[in-house]
Amino acid sequence: MGFWTFLGLAVVCGCLLEGYRIHAKSKSRTSNADLRRLEARLAGLESSGDLEERVRALEAIVTDPKFQLDREISKLEKPPVASASGPSD
Repeated sequence: MGFWTFLGLAVVCGCLLEGYRIHAKSKSRTSNADLRRLEARLAGLESSGDLEERVRALEAIVTDPKFQLDREISKLEKPPVASASGPSD
């Protein structure tokens, strides 16, 4: 391999490495911005009490015996799936 070939490969590899570094840095900035935005949203929900109120409402619905009974009845009311092959003799 000649000197100029080696020098050209070194320059190309250096440019590719620097491009990757810039890409990785911009990606982490985007991730950090998204993380801060989500943390702010969560803090807003926690401070307003909406999140806790929603969880309590869902717990009340799911633990309600009538809700569980309705789900069991709904499962029983579904008609069985008919086989596609038809009756066998």
